[in-house]
Amino acid sequence: MYEEGTMPNISNYYPSCLPATSYNFPLIKSGGVLQNKIHQVWEATQAPVPMVAQGGLAVASFLLQNLIDVEKPNGQIVPPNQYFVAAAESGERKTTVDNQFFAEIDELESELDQKFAEEVRDYELALTIWKARKNGLLKVVSRNGSPVAIEELYDHEQLKPDHPIRAGIRTLSDVTPAAAMALFDREAIQSTILRSSEGEEILSGHAAQKLSLWNSLWSGDAVRVDRKTSTSCVVRPRTTLYVQAQPSVLQRFVSKGGENARGIGFFARTHITFPATTQGMRPVKEIIKIPNDEYGAWVKELFQHNVEVANTSNFERTIVCFDNDAKGRWFVLANAIEREICPGGRFAGFGDHASKLADNIARMAVLLHCAEFGIKGEVSLRTLDDATALCFWFSNEFIRLFQAPSEEQRDYLSLQSWLNQKRAEGYRYLRKNHVRKYCPNALRDAGKLNILMNLMQNNGVIRIGVFSKKTIIDLYPNYQDDQALLMSVVNS
Repeated sequence: MYEEGTMPNISNYYPSCLPATSYNFPLIKSGGVLQNKIHQVWEATQAPVPMVAQGGLAVASFLLQNLIDVEKPNGQIVPPNQYFVAAAESGERKTTVDNQFFAEIDELESELDQKFAEEVRDYELALTIWKARKNGLLKVVSRNGSPVAIEELYDHEQLKPDHPIRAGIRTLSDVTPAAAMALFDREAIQSTILRSSEGEEILSGHAAQKLSLWNSLWSGDAVRVDRKTSTSCVVRPRTTLYVQAQPSVLQRFVSKGGENARGIGFFARTHITFPATTQGMRPVKEIIKIPNDEYGAWVKELFQHNVEVANTSNFERTIVCFDNDAKGRWFVLANAIEREICPGGRFAGFGDHASKLADNIARMAVLLHCAEFGIKGEVSLRTLDDATALCFWFSNEFIRLFQAPSEEQRDYLSLQSWLNQKRAEGYRYLRKNHVRKYCPNALRDAGKLNILMNLMQNNGVIRIGVFSKKTIIDLYPNYQDDQALLMSVVNS
């Protein structure tokens, strides 16, 4: 994966066993065809690198999740599927990135949809004929109770046509959890990706009310579906989540879920990012779909494999494990993560996230391994190190986004909000005494206010000057001074 600049070699930031708490998005060597595609899409779109990487990793998760199982170094068997959430403003090319990675999959699914639609039409006709024959037999039985007709009715009941089964793999976009569960049941879906480049429907109020469902799907657990017209059933689809949303949409989701979104562990399972924008730094050029035959062949091969196993009753997933060096490193990482949950540690207050981190690293390593070497062999130490770098980068994002602000940060934002209101009211210059008198009550302490205003001046938010022994605040520090307006405030 590629980003401007480089990240230090893994060995350089392993003195404490864990990667640093801040570093550029990692340049990794694992992933083969997938890594090449991610680099290619980044060069074509110039979108934020973490967002681009999530797109490629989501493809790998979707195509591999029903074909393999992960044997963690501790012996536990888990699915490889991953959840990805990116917050990005309009104009960050979220849809473009999605199309670059999923165009081949969308085309293959379109062909399946056409075939499935034909099978459904044939089924509906066969069902209509079957019902007509049944009605005829019922009339005979109701007229004379003929034993022969009764026997024929019993035999006919066994001939009821079955609803066709879809290919077992399907993309779902802009769908609520309830609708998704109904589809899993009706179409016998074994592998799915809930995917949206806007995120409005997936992260709607309904989703926020059923966060435990996403947790179960991440774990590969069975989920009960309550049917309206028949007995309930159990589904167990392997599920990838790939959601790109504007920050306001994600904020509403978090608000509606409340503390439940954190407390129930949904975000703890998710690789989340709110990357820095690349707008204003992108060369203007035509964005086209760059052909990549190797990637296209890889996607088609795995997709067809998923279709084939859906029709195989005795299919067993391939278990992918780790070589001895990778196992040893994973145990070191897992124990170091556990120690950092203690008070004062890196993950203090983030135990929910830390408890899933080693699991996510193992899953990520297996996805990278299979993308590079196919569904065979053991995960190497190099691949595990690359997965560690990726997962810890997203881990740092998680902590950055969910860490409660300090009192000083809250005060800074409060004063900034008040000054923004003054700007909206048309003010350019304010006397410091006016600020102290009318700003929020909690900020009127002279010492606290001085610290905040000096910090804002250092950040270029305001400019502070003294005129005739009066301290004046300039709300537009980058504008040329308006001497007449300034002196009117000084002399007021």
